[in-house]
Amino acid sequence: MSPAPRNVSTRPRRRRVSALVFITCALYGSIAALVFCFSGAFGNFGEEPVRDSGLVAVTIISSLALTYITLLIHSYLFRRPNRKGDPDALTWHVMIPCRDEESVIAETVSAARTTFPGLHVWVIDDASDDATASIVRKLQDFDDRVHLISRRRPEARTGKGHALNAAYRVISAQASQDARGRHRTVIGVLDADGFLSGNALDLLAGPDAFGEDTVGAVQLEVWMKNRGDRRPRPQSGAWKNFVGRVLIRMQDIEFRTSNSAMQMLRIKTGTVGMGGNGQFTRLSVLDDLDAEYGQPWGKKLSEDYELGLNIITRGHRTHYVPEAHVSQEALPYTRRLLTQRTRWAQGNMECAELLPSLRRSGNLRRSGWTEIHFFMGQPILLMINLFLAPLLIILAAKEGRFGFSFGNPIEWIIVLAAVLVVLPYFLWGIFYKYFSREDISLLNSIFLGVGYVFYIYLIYIFYPRAMTRMATGQTSWAKTARNADNMLLPVAGPREGLLALPLLEAEIITNLAEELEGAEDFARELVNTFGLIWPRRWANLRLAAAAEDYTATADALASIRVSSEMLGAQRLAECASDLSGYLEAEDYSALRRDLPIISGIGEATVEEIRGRFITA
Repeated sequence: MSPAPRNVSTRPRRRRVSALVFITCALYGSIAALVFCFSGAFGNFGEEPVRDSGLVAVTIISSLALTYITLLIHSYLFRRPNRKGDPDALTWHVMIPCRDEESVIAETVSAARTTFPGLHVWVIDDASDDATASIVRKLQDFDDRVHLISRRRPEARTGKGHALNAAYRVISAQASQDARGRHRTVIGVLDADGFLSGNALDLLAGPDAFGEDTVGAVQLEVWMKNRGDRRPRPQSGAWKNFVGRVLIRMQDIEFRTSNSAMQMLRIKTGTVGMGGNGQFTRLSVLDDLDAEYGQPWGKKLSEDYELGLNIITRGHRTHYVPEAHVSQEALPYTRRLLTQRTRWAQGNMECAELLPSLRRSGNLRRSGWTEIHFFMGQPILLMINLFLAPLLIILAAKEGRFGFSFGNPIEWIIVLAAVLVVLPYFLWGIFYKYFSREDISLLNSIFLGVGYVFYIYLIYIFYPRAMTRMATGQTSWAKTARNADNMLLPVAGPREGLLALPLLEAEIITNLAEELEGAEDFARELVNTFGLIWPRRWANLRLAAAAEDYTATADALASIRVSSEMLGAQRLAECASDLSGYLEAEDYSALRRDLPIISGIGEATVEEIRGRFITA
């Protein structure tokens, strides 16, 4: 196999960091120096060298942090839109690594395959103890573009990177062996709960992404698909559900505003990073990494970020597309969230050892060098701040200071705290409404902005935890549980009238096929489509009902009812009608209570179809 041509420079031709960086850094540096060094609030500068060193350090760290945030805001507000392309010009695959994902995998595969007919979906079952593999095999009965790769111990459960590498080798062997064909083959990675937006492949194929031959990998924006859930913790009371809703929104704001802005800035610096969900890479680039490192994905906890750094080191460009997204579940549990973020922080810090080879590659210009080193150095800067800021405050309080040598001290403290500590993070709540176009009120966006100020400072909790784990040699992690895992809710049985109706009237399918003069082929296509799309229809209904979205719930129920009537699935159609009655009465509690009933009837209907038309 001849090697595909590869780009030897990561210098983007389009977007550059403006002089704003120098102006803002000088401005924030002057303000920080005025506050910490020359205001008198923390001591008389020049009298105590040790304290002076601490004040200078805090001044530098504060000015750098505020400059970085300003650049993020500028990149977010003044973005250049990505253009669409022709997805048929490329060959598409997505890999979904799974371990015990029976609660979400069916709807994820269903959504991917029914949204993108040409997409190959590869589920990697990493020695699951639950029914993950069985669920995927059943979906394979309806669709030959659904593939299952089963891993067994001792090779299995050795890390997500190893699972992805195993799938890469299977896909690589089956893909075109022609260099150009491999360059036009794109492999994505989805989490087991990941849903791609309908415009994803159009934008990925565009001239700003894989439509440009020098682009080797692209990351999509990430959304939280349960952001509208009114009861994310159904077994808990009002207070815990309120906290859960806020945490979910905080994660959605984080990924769609500040994290997205970071990637938009990285488009300019040539350092776009890959995430664990919604990353797409050319097969030819994965081949290059395999030849250089022995495998495309490495062994770091953040194997996604490691992949992106290695791609840049090898001279390929990375890009970011915020106009398309992948949606995933947010965590409504504080402890699970802190554990997840500690793992991510530890994984990112592990990647610092890749920086020397990245520097030697010569594929970073000055802005990229600065951005990536500041990002990787943030944990150290945070720890310095975490130590120095309280110490300086305690010393000032002990000496009876906090009085500025100019103006009223209380007014100055309030103004400066608002400008330097609160405002840069509060604004993301406002941007979430007006630039992410989330359907929330202005008052709600203000509340979320205030909440985001507190949320962002959780970084002072999980980074110390991550550094402690690294210092003590702890590298193993348990998988983060899904929200639906081990959640046993009371389930009422279907009413007697429903049980009296047939699951399926096969004659309706046969008669309809005969009318259209294509009996056998049409019948198979009809039942295959119904069986494949059912998990997606169920997920749409569940998410809409959880958000108490009347229009979306009505659409989801209508889709189930009409498709069931066409197929002759009378019991499922009648159950959808029952739930529509709850919706008309706006009785969402009753509707949510009976969701397991329609889920069970839907699954039974699909099994009836499989028995009569597929495996018979």
